Amino acid sequence: MKIAFSYPPIINSDGQKAMVSQNRNVQFFMKPTYLLPIIQGQAATWLRDMGYNVFWDDGNSQLKTFDCWYLDLIEASPDVIIFESTTPVMKFYWNIVNKIKSDLPHCTVIMTGYHSMRKPQETLRRSYADVVLRSNHIDFVLQKLIPYIDENSQWRENCPIEGLVIRIDENNFHDTGNFKQIETLDLSPDVDRDLVQWKNYAYENGNFLQTPGTYATSVVRDCMFGKCSFCRYNGPDLTFSMRSVQKSLDEYQKLIEDYGAREIFDDSGVWYRGAEAREFAQGIIDRGLNKKDCYFGFNTRFGYLEEDTIALLAKANFRFVLVGLEAADEETLNRLNKGYGPKDSEQNLKLYTKYGLFPHLTIMVGYFWQTREQLNTTIDTVKRFMFEGLARTLQVTICTPIDFTPYHQECIDQKMLLTNDYDDFDMSKLIVKTPIPHNDYYDAIRNIYGIAFHPKFIFKQIQFLFKFKKRDWQFLFTYGIRAIRRVRQHIFNLTKQQKNKVIK
Repeated sequence: MKIAFSYPPIINSDGQKAMVSQNRNVQFFMKPTYLLPIIQGQAATWLRDMGYNVFWDDGNSQLKTFDCWYLDLIEASPDVIIFESTTPVMKFYWNIVNKIKSDLPHCTVIMTGYHSMRKPQETLRRSYADVVLRSNHIDFVLQKLIPYIDENSQWRENCPIEGLVIRIDENNFHDTGNFKQIETLDLSPDVDRDLVQWKNYAYENGNFLQTPGTYATSVVRDCMFGKCSFCRYNGPDLTFSMRSVQKSLDEYQKLIEDYGAREIFDDSGVWYRGAEAREFAQGIIDRGLNKKDCYFGFNTRFGYLEEDTIALLAKANFRFVLVGLEAADEETLNRLNKGYGPKDSEQNLKLYTKYGLFPHLTIMVGYFWQTREQLNTTIDTVKRFMFEGLARTLQVTICTPIDFTPYHQECIDQKMLLTNDYDDFDMSKLIVKTPIPHNDYYDAIRNIYGIAFHPKFIFKQIQFLFKFKKRDWQFLFTYGIRAIRRVRQHIFNLTKQQKNKVIK
C-alpha cells in the first residue's frame, strides 16, 4: 500500500502561500516560513516502519507549483492520501478532494486537522473524502487504521477503531465514537528526518538564530494548561500527553551529532516545567550537548518557570523562549483566561534576560471588547519591554476567532462576528465588531512592528554586544537582516485590509 502525506501549495490572490502545517491555524505569507508538521511526521515514520510505502509530499517546502504538485501526486497514484486541514482552507480542500477522487477513484482520502475533527460530517457532506479523524493523535490512529483498511474489505462498515467518522456511501457515515485523549507518546517514533526531507524546513524560519534548525518531536502534545479562551488547544475533547525526558534527550543528541542541527525548537503548546524542565536541562549538560554550538528553545507560559530552572536552562545553552503576552490590561487577560496578570509577565521577562535568554513575545490586537485605552496600554507596554531589553523579538497578530474555541462561541453568542465565510478566517483582517475603528488596530500593528526600526531598540541591541556573547552579535548582525525582511512582510499581511473599507 502506497501512502502520501500531502500538503498542496495553496496560493491566495496576493500570491501568498498558505502555511497549513502550523497545526493550529492558517496564515498566508509571501516569504513563507516552512514548519515541519511533527505529528504527521511521526505518523509517516510509524507507518513506514510497519512496512508501508510512505512518501512525503509537501508541495510547499518542496517549492512546487500547484499544477506540478497535482500532476506528481496523480502520477504517483497513492492508495491513501492524508491531508491536514483547518478553517481558512476548508473550501479549497473540499474542491481538491473531489478533483482527486475523480482522477483517482480508488484512492482513500483521509482528512485530519482541528476543523475537520470537530465538524467531521460537514467535510464528508461537502466533499468525497472517505475518512475524517476526530483525533489529534493521528499517529496512533493511523497505525491502527491503515492495517485495518489493508486487511478488511468491509472496513467502512465494521471498523472498530475509535475516533473516526467513515463514509459508507453518499449519505451514510459510520461514527466510531470518541478518541483516546491521552496516549503514551514514547510509543510513537521520533520523526525520520530523511523521510520528511528535514532540510526543506531548516532555513526559512524566523525562530532560528542559527541554521540548519529543526523542530523537535514535541514533548507535550496539546497544552498542559489548556484554558486560554482563544486557543486551539482549548476544548472538552483535548487534554495533554507527555513524552519522557530521556527519549527526547536521545532525539536531541541524534539531531545534533548525526544531522548537524544548530538550533532546536520544541513547538509543544507548553513545554516542560518544574522537575521535568530541570531534568531535561541537566541531561543536556550531562551529555555535553550544551557545548555543541546548538541553541535550544520552546514555548512556555508566564509563571511556569522559576529562577533556579531558568538559570539551569541558560547553562544548558537554551536561548529562545516564546511566551504569550496577548495583551497588557487586566480585563483582557481575565477574559482570555490566561491565568496571570500584567505584572507577572514583567517579573518573568526580567528573569529570562537576567540569564541571557531571548524572550519572544506574541501579542494580539482586535478583541471585540478592546478599547482604545486597552490597545494603547498594550502598545506602550510592549515598547517598554523591547526598549528596556526585557524581550528580544515579537510577533503581533489579529485575534481571529478560531473555530470551536470559547472566544469564537462568545463572538457568536454576542453577535460580534461580521462573517461566516471560512475564507475570511485567515488572520489577515478583523472579522469582529469592535468599539473603535478597525483601522486603529491595523495602525497598532504597524506601531508595534515599527519597534524593530526604532533607535531605542537598536541602541539596546548594541548595548548587549558588550556582554561579548556570540548570540548577541549574531542577533544584531545576522538575524537582524532576516528579521527586517519578515517584519515588512508581517506588516503588509496584517494591514493590507486598511486600504479597503472596514466596518466598525
